[in-house]
Amino acid sequence: MTRAKPAPSPREAKRLRTRARLTEAALRLMADRGMNATSVSEIAAEAELANGTFYLYFKDKAEIVAAVCQAVTLAMHNEMSSVRLSLEDGAERVAFGTQQFIEIAAAEPNWGRLLMWAFSEFAAIKDDISRYMRRDVALGIEQGRFTRPVDEFVIDTLLAILRAGIASRLGGSGTDVAARAAEYHLRILGLTPAEAHRVRIASDKVANAAATEQRRREPPV
Repeated sequence: MTRAKPAPSPREAKRLRTRARLTEAALRLMADRGMNATSVSEIAAEAELANGTFYLYFKDKAEIVAAVCQAVTLAMHNEMSSVRLSLEDGAERVAFGTQQFIEIAAAEPNWGRLLMWAFSEFAAIKDDISRYMRRDVALGIEQGRFTRPVDEFVIDTLLAILRAGIASRLGGSGTDVAARAAEYHLRILGLTPAEAHRVRIASDKVANAAATEQRRREPPV
């Protein structure tokens, strides 16, 4: 039996709350202004904390940038993980993950704008975003769904399409952008255009069913 994790002490709970205030403040400012135009003092002021308090929790701005980006990508992946993991076909997981990641970024513009800046300015974001994508691609390779070699160039290409999809949705394009991005991903990984379209449609049905079930469970307003 797994032992329950003990509750944090009052002191630790306060530290976690303060760190979260700083991280949330950084997210708001960086999403609005970009990372380079956001200073440590502005983050502290936005969090309504003394400037020196920042350095009790983060070494420098680069460290809080990493924390914010990791928190955003983790939250986005967690939001879609239960449905994504229910898909047994690696190709369907790739299609589902691509579309949902773009749509979540569009639905949460602060997250989406931060990711757009991070793609250009923060190299480590590549690892955070691609971690789950790599797992789904590896599953597809294991199942024989993807037959083309997958190296860093391919991963970079998939990420570039993902970034373009987020930028387009934030710019006002319709949801067909996410669908097209998903099919492009599948075609790069070796599926024919017809098969990529079929797989994407199949993943859409799963996503729509999950959304319907979620609405059914929500209490009436």
